[in-house]
Amino acid sequence: MSKNFLLLAAALAALVAGYFAAQWLRAPATDSTPAGAAIEFSLPDLEGKPRSLSEWRGQVVVLNFWATWCPPCREEIPLFIDLQKRHGGNGLQFLGVAVDRREDVASYYVQAGMNYPTLIGDDNAIEIMRGYGNRMGSLPYSVIIDRDGQVVARKVGAFRGQELESLLAPLLSGDKSPKY
Repeated sequence: MSKNFLLLAAALAALVAGYFAAQWLRAPATDSTPAGAAIEFSLPDLEGKPRSLSEWRGQVVVLNFWATWCPPCREEIPLFIDLQKRHGGNGLQFLGVAVDRREDVASYYVQAGMNYPTLIGDDNAIEIMRGYGNRMGSLPYSVIIDRDGQVVARKVGAFRGQELESLLAPLLSGDKSPKY
């Protein structure tokens, strides 16, 4: 009897765990639920100079939390470099926030040919990321902020080409209320 009870309990636990795992996996990776105004913060850049998010007000900002040790983070960086090059003149600004050591980031920045500012964070960056809705601390994590400083989308995981461009197009064309 106790052996059957243990098997039943294990099966029930597996069923419940499977249900919650499925719910988590089915959750949309891109969250376009309005989150209000962007959270102001200041972190040092690669030279140690404090930089504030407000410096890029008036531009469409893709705030990307990443690390050199994170393969999906590194996979999306070439896309960011390309989009910054093509749309920077239209008011697009990528802004990296590295949850990493300055030395590692500086080396990778040069190696990858990054063409957008990267700030260096530690525990502060993790807290900022959580403030933007990433309670799990997963990387990469991106937040899209419109020209008025309003958060319009958030994404856990790496962006793929057309996905990001379709989110940015209405914002870069001046649409104040993009439909995602």
